[in-house]
This record gives sequence, structure tokens and C-alpha cells, in this order.
Amino acid sequence: MEDERQEELDCIAAIFPEILVDPENPFSVSMEIPVHPTSPVKVLFPASSDGLIPTPPLSVHSDQADQLAPIPANAVESQNLSYLPSLQLRITLPQDYPEKTAPIFELSASPAWISRKALDELQGKGKEMWEEAGRSSVVYGYIDFLHQEAENAFGFATEGRNLEVPQDFKISLLDYDIKATQAAFEKETFDCGVCLDPKKGTVCHRMIDCGHVFCIQCLQDFYNNAITEGNLAAVQCLTPGCAKKRGEEQVAKGRKAKTQLSPSELIQIPLEQEVVTRYVKLKHKAELESDKNTVYCPRKWCQGAARSKKHRKPVGFEDTESDDEVDDEVDDEGTSKGYIAGADRLCICEDCSFAFCSRCFQGWHGELTTCMPRKDNGELTEEDKASLAYMNSHSTPCPTCSARAQKTHGCNHMICFKCHSHFCYLCSAWLPPANPYNHYNNKSSSCYYRLWEMEEGDGDDVGQAGGGRPLELHEDDEEEEELPEPVIEPVQIPEIVEPEEPREPLEPLQREGPLVLRINHVPAPPPPPAPEVPVRAQPNRAPRRAPGPPPNQRRVVRQRNVVAGARRLGEAEEREAMEERRAEAAQQAWVQMFVQMAMNDEEDQLESDDEEDPAAWEIPVR
Repeated sequence: MEDERQEELDCIAAIFPEILVDPENPFSVSMEIPVHPTSPVKVLFPASSDGLIPTPPLSVHSDQADQLAPIPANAVESQNLSYLPSLQLRITLPQDYPEKTAPIFELSASPAWISRKALDELQGKGKEMWEEAGRSSVVYGYIDFLHQEAENAFGFATEGRNLEVPQDFKISLLDYDIKATQAAFEKETFDCGVCLDPKKGTVCHRMIDCGHVFCIQCLQDFYNNAITEGNLAAVQCLTPGCAKKRGEEQVAKGRKAKTQLSPSELIQIPLEQEVVTRYVKLKHKAELESDKNTVYCPRKWCQGAARSKKHRKPVGFEDTESDDEVDDEVDDEGTSKGYIAGADRLCICEDCSFAFCSRCFQGWHGELTTCMPRKDNGELTEEDKASLAYMNSHSTPCPTCSARAQKTHGCNHMICFKCHSHFCYLCSAWLPPANPYNHYNNKSSSCYYRLWEMEEGDGDDVGQAGGGRPLELHEDDEEEEELPEPVIEPVQIPEIVEPEEPREPLEPLQREGPLVLRINHVPAPPPPPAPEVPVRAQPNRAPRRAPGPPPNQRRVVRQRNVVAGARRLGEAEEREAMEERRAEAAQQAWVQMFVQMAMNDEEDQLESDDEEDPAAWEIPVR
């Protein structure tokens, strides 16, 4: 007779294929109980035994290299985890099971995120279930009980209860949660938000901040093109309105709006390292250009920015975007500095490490040396001065980031290409995106009713296709030598007067049906009159004289050309008028024929060849 223990274990193995049998004891099996709560579990990581939170060593590039002491733990860290490490369950069925001896259940966790006391309580639950079942087979019931408890994280996922884990297991739990989440993501199927095709999770990426899913190919194509063209504002979630909504939520919480993707997420997508490096550099450059207090190296071959605590030069893929909470012009007490101390004038270029003075832009001369500020245009060439003057005359700075814009055509409502702010091109005033045109409809505004001013563009070199700003002609630019106007003798051209023929009164229209008129009762238009040949009046000619000087000869030739041109112009106008009258008469005759045939139900007899037959134009009158 087969052992009852073996029958139960065979049934358990059929239900849970992942179960493992001990090779030394066939009645001892082991399996893992996955812990995936239905809702995230809040895990608390209290301070270590010495009251300090272990911190990694600082980078050699950090400005705080001398602060190597651990940071005291003033608060308990917390993380919301969706996956916890599985529990290891070992089941042993003794010789007298199930009549006399209860099964042996052993639970363990690695890392030990759950206390030993909680595990002992779960193990004791197995013996209680064996007693309640009347000392019968209870292995399947106990395994099912553990799976149900794992959905609630063994009671730690309930509201008001938190799971405390030692600080030493923090990295292990976070790493397990990330790997388990990615493994579950790769098993699912998603619809890409760009190409709308269903894709497996293995070829998709979920945005870290918002959770939207796109396929990797679409993200790579879009972000590579945006970074190559320098369009950093487009490196954000591709779902319409997502970045704007998250930015508004961050501003409402009193924080700076950060909607662009971090370099680390671009690496995870993944993008090439060269592309991500370019993205980090362009982002750092945009931050420097948007800060009016940035000081640049005076060396013409360098032009690098001076080192700053507010805008640190990125190292590798480090994201150095600031929160705009640090102001170099405000000291620790919060008072604005009205002067710059001697030591504060020392600037060091972050590219070439050249030390110079921020006032005179010369090599560093010490803090006790008196120097004079450098003139704005003192070191500019004539070409640079001309470019600067043109920019000041034909461009308008953005009120948010100070990036200059030049209008080529259209209205004066502008959108900044860098920060996408709405502003007025005439007065550089910020405009609300919801209703930017109210600025031009407000009578108290200086730009009232000036929306389309300078529609052709601002500058002499813009609007070539659609017409630029009209050039002003000065008196010096006019023709230097005025040519004498030729004296043209008047030529009398007789006017053609068309005789008006008296029209007979029309008979009343006869109606044979609704909205059907007897078109044949309308008389045809009179034939066009024959054109009269204009008689050119003979001007009184003077007696022939001997050949005179060349100017007189040119005047006679010019007069003859004018008379001949006037005659040809009159003949061309007559021919054009005759052609128009003939075309109008032919069109009216064709309409009469078609309506008459439609009234007689004979329109199917009209063929395209009949249009060329003169007999087809004769319409019988009934």
C-alpha cells in the first residue's frame, strides 16, 4: 500500500511545480512564498545602532571634501515598496503523520526583513490548522494560507501599520523591489503611447515620474533627434499635457518645476553615452546662459564659465540642475549684498582654470589691489559692435530667460524658443498663455491695437519671401541726373460709339411647371456691331528740315513710337472686347439649348460631339 505522505506530496507537486524535494529525505520539500502585496508597503528604516546614517564617501570634485563625518539621523527614512523578498518554506512530514504527529513547518527570510517573532507565529499557525482539521492532511491548506497572508504583507500593508527594517537591509530591499518590478513589467504587454502598437514589456520603458509607457524605439528616435537639434525642452514625457500638469503640481507645492528627464533615466531607456553627455552639457550651458550673474573667462580662446556653487560643472552623467534657491548675491543672514568684497572677486574658469578678477577681467592681482570695471564694449571689435547694435535694434529679449528673438513675419505675440514663455515683441512684456491677446485689446496698454505692427518682420534682412521692412529712400539715393521728359504731341484717337438698339417689350413669361421658365421667349442678344476702323488724325507737320543735332532726332523717333503704340493698343482692346462678346453669346446659347432639352426629356441626346456641330445649337420653339 502506498504511503499517505507520498500521495499528499505528489498532489502538492502537481499544484505547485516550483516545489523542490530534498534528495536525502523524500518526505521533505521546500518552496518560496512570493510577497507581492496588493498595495505598497511603507517600510521604515530607523537609524543604525550608533545613531548615525552611513553615507558614501564624497567625490573628490565636491566642494565639501573636508566634511567626511557621518550625518546624524534626525528622522527615520521611509520607502514605499511593492515587492518584498520571498519567504523560504520547508515542510517535513514525520513517520506518524497525519494521525499522530503534526507536520513540521519552517519559515525563514533572506534578508531578514521580517522579525523572528512574526515567523514563529506563522509556523505555529500550521499546527493549529492541523488540530482544527482533525489531524488530517493540512499541507495544501497551510500553503494557501501563507499566499493569502502574503497579499497583505502578513498584516504590514494594513493602514496605520508600518514595517520596520534595520538600516543594514535598506539597499538589499530597494534593489529587490526594482528587479522584481522590472521582471513583472517585462511579462506584460503595453500599447505604445507614440506608435500605438502593442509591445511586450521587454521592448518598452516606463517613465519614472509619471508611469507612462512607450516603446524603446520611439523614445530613442525622438530623444536622439531632440538632443541633436538642441531642443532640450522636448526631452520630457511624450504624453500630451503630462509635463505641464506635473510642473503645475510642483509649483503649487512651492518647488521649482522640473519636467525634463534626468540623465540616469536616459541611460536606462537606453540612449548612447555620447548623446547623454551632449544632453548634460547643453543643459548646463542653458542654466549658465539663463543666469545673469554668470561670469565668463576673459580668454578669447576659452570663454568658459567661472566656477559657481549654484551651477556646478557636471562630471559624467551627473545632474547639476539647481532649485534656484541659492542666490550668490544673498548672504547667510538673508540680506542682500550691496558690494563685492575683494576675495569674492576671485574667479576661476572651470575649463582652463585661469584665475581672474570679476571686476577688471585681468589676471588675479590680489584682493588688496584697486581696479576699475571693464567697459562693456572696450574689447569688442568693430564687427562685434555692429552685431551688438543690430541685435539691440532688431530683436527683443524674453522677459523670463533673456534670450533674444527677431521677428521675421506675423503678429507681435511671441513664444520663446528656449523657455516657451509668451511675451510681446514690442514692449517685451510677459503675456498669460491662457489669453495672450488681451494685451493688445486693453486700452490702457501701450501696445493697444498694435498686434499686427511690423507684420513684414523686424530688420532689413528678414521677410525676403513675404516682403520685409520697406527701405527708406534718402534724398542722396535719388537719381543724380534728372533726364528731361520727352515732349509728346497729342494724338487724337476717335472713340468707338456703339449704337443702342431699341428693345421690344418682352412678353410675360409662361410657366409650364414649378421653377421652369420658357427660356426660348428670351430674345437672343443683338449681334456685336462691326468694329469701325479708327481714323488717325493727321497732325500738322512742319516742313522738312535739314538734319539737326542728335537730341532732335531722338525726340522725333520717340514721338513716332508713342503714336504707333497707342494705335496698337486700341486695336488690341477692340479684339479682346469682340472675343468676350462672342464667348458670352455662345455660353448663353448653350444654356438655352440644355434647358430646352431638359424640359423635353431629351438631355440624354446631348453628346460631347454636338458642341462642335452648328446645327445642334438650333432649338425648336413649340
